[in-house]
Amino acid sequence: MASLQQPDNYETLKSKIDTAAIVGHTTDNTAKIWVRAYMTGRWTLIVTVQKLPEDAYDLSGKSLAAMKAANSDIVFMEEREFTRETDLTMTFEVDNLEPDTRYYYYLASDKLDLERCIEMGGEHDYWFRTLPKNPQSLQFGFYSCHDPFSVKPNSEGAWDKFYDVLNERRADFVIGGGDQVYCDTNHASRMQDVWVWLKNNKNALLAAYSTPDDNLDEPAIIDYFTKLYRTYYRIYWQFEHLLSVYRRFPQYMIWDDHEIMDGWGSLTADERKAKLANFFQDDDEDANYALVMLMFKAAARAYLEYQHAHNPDSMIVNGDPDASHWDYKFDQGAYGFYMLDVRGHHDCELPDGQRLLGAEQFERFKSWINSAATKKKKAIFICSPVPVVHWTESAVNTLDFGGQKDDFMDEWGHETNHKERNAMLELLLARSAESSIPIVILSGDVHCASAFQITHGKTYPGARLFNVTSSAISRKPAPGIATAAMQKSADIDGFDGGRFEQMFRFAGENNFALINADCRDGDLKISATLYWAEPGSESVTQKVIKLVG
Repeated sequence: MASLQQPDNYETLKSKIDTAAIVGHTTDNTAKIWVRAYMTGRWTLIVTVQKLPEDAYDLSGKSLAAMKAANSDIVFMEEREFTRETDLTMTFEVDNLEPDTRYYYYLASDKLDLERCIEMGGEHDYWFRTLPKNPQSLQFGFYSCHDPFSVKPNSEGAWDKFYDVLNERRADFVIGGGDQVYCDTNHASRMQDVWVWLKNNKNALLAAYSTPDDNLDEPAIIDYFTKLYRTYYRIYWQFEHLLSVYRRFPQYMIWDDHEIMDGWGSLTADERKAKLANFFQDDDEDANYALVMLMFKAAARAYLEYQHAHNPDSMIVNGDPDASHWDYKFDQGAYGFYMLDVRGHHDCELPDGQRLLGAEQFERFKSWINSAATKKKKAIFICSPVPVVHWTESAVNTLDFGGQKDDFMDEWGHETNHKERNAMLELLLARSAESSIPIVILSGDVHCASAFQITHGKTYPGARLFNVTSSAISRKPAPGIATAAMQKSADIDGFDGGRFEQMFRFAGENNFALINADCRDGDLKISATLYWAEPGSESVTQKVIKLVG
């Protein structure tokens, strides 16, 4: 039997991030700052309103405490112990900030034996801006599907253009709409598929982590798997322009299937077991299924460490992703936001009407959208990583077999999800019509771009509901011919009285979006600008889609 490699040696030939930063949920007076350090020990986050002087980098013989006492520009300083338990990651919650103000941040230590005391921030590229108090206008970016290893040579796709646009337009924040990493599907690009690895190594794993009474040492296995998943984050996020976006603009993230398994939730229990089945081998199906579900727990743990930790707070039960709330909400002035989780509770074997979101999440969302506070918003933005409408629904419901089965069963438009989709559309159309609030759904997943208006003239004539999709920022895009498979203007199959109105469709290039909402003059205006460009090109093409006003 082959020996089991140490998980720390997984994908040793790939470059990985050591020290990195992400600006997370930011308001007019607070910010979450996520940091990964390159070594264990006590590290301090410093936030200032002016750049630190150059002699601060070796502290000039002073301690950090003495530097703070002597520098009135330091508005926040907090020391934390960084350990391997969270893969050297930590999220700081910074408060008492001023609205619409630029702040610089640094990672430093005077407790470690270092040549330089300030590790992060020396180039002054580590800064962010708080939002204005009660903003009436917003500009924010949206992207999905980051996979630079899906093309040869490896390419950052449109990340450089994304950074330039965000910078030029002074974007307030960015939404990552799913598939921020790919833990599968890249074996042909010399990137290990974690599920292929598990299939080939499961027997050695079971031998190493079985107890004397033939039970599995589940905590140890989850620790092992978590180290594998962390490796993907450290590899996928080591690209220059991605890191520039992450450390400059507040990020809101939600996962999709590739942070777990391709098609997670759209595979039955038997199909998940089959992922690990080997021919000509006496497989234990129960052991296979146990490993699959332990992998899910590990994927959730890594997702929490690298993505969800810097999102707005939600109820997280460590070690139990099924009991956790991965969906979350936040407000920015006149606008309300809700990030739907279509993976953490997605299960195609659940009762009809509960398969994508699960019953409890749907009730949380329903309570939010019907709340008095939400009814007063000027506009609502909802992130659904999988589009409500994109592909032609006849194709979704007739080509759902073989390798395409899980992709199409992911879709809200698949007939197995119609009951849940219809309940969601009823909820959104009713809120938009009754409160005269435009609602924009933002989606990714499909590796091309589109925009639709969703109407129901008979019951909800005043509703303004849209679905804008932008994908992929660096994953190999769907070919241009894919536009022929996109939904055209038509009645909604299975939703009596509903209609899709196609506004835009595009495929063939990496793309991203910038959303603009403005109600400062009393008249609300909302637009979505889609950008695309060939990797390495100097120019970028844009298409402005006016949604409201």
